[in-house]
Amino acid sequence: MDATELRPLSLGELLDRTFRLYRQHFWLFVGIMAIPSAFSIPFMVLFFSSWSSIMFGRTPSPQFAASMMLFVLVFICLFGAVYSVAVGATTYAVSESYLGHKITVRGAYGKVRGFFWRILGVVFVAIVRAYGMLILMGIGMGIVFGILAGILSVIGRSGQPRPVFAIIIGLLIVLAEIIWMGSWLLWSLRYAVSIPALLLERLGVLSSLRRSVLLTRGRRWQMLVAVFLCSMIAYVGAIVFEGPFLMALLFSARTGQAPEWLPYALGMSGAIGGAITGPVLLIALVLCYYDTRIRKEAFDLQFMMTSLDTPAPAPPTGSPA
Repeated sequence: MDATELRPLSLGELLDRTFRLYRQHFWLFVGIMAIPSAFSIPFMVLFFSSWSSIMFGRTPSPQFAASMMLFVLVFICLFGAVYSVAVGATTYAVSESYLGHKITVRGAYGKVRGFFWRILGVVFVAIVRAYGMLILMGIGMGIVFGILAGILSVIGRSGQPRPVFAIIIGLLIVLAEIIWMGSWLLWSLRYAVSIPALLLERLGVLSSLRRSVLLTRGRRWQMLVAVFLCSMIAYVGAIVFEGPFLMALLFSARTGQAPEWLPYALGMSGAIGGAITGPVLLIALVLCYYDTRIRKEAFDLQFMMTSLDTPAPAPPTGSPA
């Protein structure tokens, strides 16, 4: 993709460039995401093996349940670290490809070297803040639900059934839950471009988070729609790759025993689906980072001026006759 195409993008153009970039560099992005996907295979095999045992009536022992919980906790921490590095490598790959440069899987991972702890710091702080806000919003929603339940209780004790009021309050509760989750997702998107800011501008952990909040201000609704659509693509991909094997696992419950190969097939299919569909959302977020910089800081003009200042390579001279 030529760097001359840098300009503000509408939502449709942002998604179009996301899929165009994905198609043009398919093996690059799949190669980057194949590493964390392959890392998840042993966990998925063990998880589906345990799940199938429970489905067929085999009650796990307390020792096995405790060891599984410990294994899941350790896996989440290790997978989070590996996946965060892959996100950083994907960020570099998208950036270089978007600006018209060539890059390989090895080169993308090599550029992340030296940023490992800062990437983990950004991810950890962003998650803590996001879930902290979710808890605070949950407390507020609990108060709202308590008030609505009290109103409904008062109406019920009045001696006259008011089904209309009960329906209205039920709809208000559902609406409040939608607003709660929507508001939380919108608030969390303030940190959506923290890793691109960290890597591409070489900032610290807190500076990257503040930079992301500044860049995403006024653009989060567009980002929310883009994230939702790209996440739906990832879920559809997971259904396509894992769906047939999950159905086979459910149907095997009739016989009382699952084939031994089925957990391995589920783990492999999940890894392949994650490697193929996972890059789409990450590409969209990096393009959102550049789009916000173009709109707020005229990054396209800055890049053009930098390109003009870079001296062109000297033409090759022929050997004297």
